[in-house]
Amino acid sequence: MIFLTMDFSSGIRKSKKERKMSGQQIIFGFIEFLVAILISFVLIFGTYRLLLVLTPRFDEERQLKKKNLSVGIILGSILMGQAFVVKQAIYPVMAVIQIFILGEDKSVGSFLKMLGFGIGYVVLAGFLAIVCILFSFWLFNKLTPRINQYEEIKDNNIAVALFMGFLIIGICLLISAGVAGLTRAFIPFPEVASIPL
Repeated sequence: MIFLTMDFSSGIRKSKKERKMSGQQIIFGFIEFLVAILISFVLIFGTYRLLLVLTPRFDEERQLKKKNLSVGIILGSILMGQAFVVKQAIYPVMAVIQIFILGEDKSVGSFLKMLGFGIGYVVLAGFLAIVCILFSFWLFNKLTPRINQYEEIKDNNIAVALFMGFLIIGICLLISAGVAGLTRAFIPFPEVASIPL
């Protein structure tokens, strides 16, 4: 029989390095929180404005004022799908920020490079999210060729709006994993030495 013993005294005192690491993690967590807020506000505003530009004849704001629940379902699904896809850009942005903060090169050029990578990740994820949403509209048209989606949603057909909304969210959820892999592939991790075997 094997007995395990635990030494609880080792967890009570933390070294300066451990306390510094914990403080660093809190700072990075706070930066990640701020980045997530910034990305969400910019992309939600941008997506909504883009929808208004892409569908001028539909006039979503007027439809919402008329209490058209179907329009609300579709707009909410689009924003939720956008969030699922763009969420995948937060990790790469944070990785680039951490590489800059913890790295030795603190030049203006290095900062601009970090900023460019961060903006690039968000733009790439936002673009791919819009492509996903447009693909969802195209797929809905192919699945239901006898349904005029715009007219049905204007007429407050909740069944069509729910089906279309779930289709948008489902496709965005599935594609978000691929977006995560793609954005992470572009992270400029510092090179490490290789050990010959």
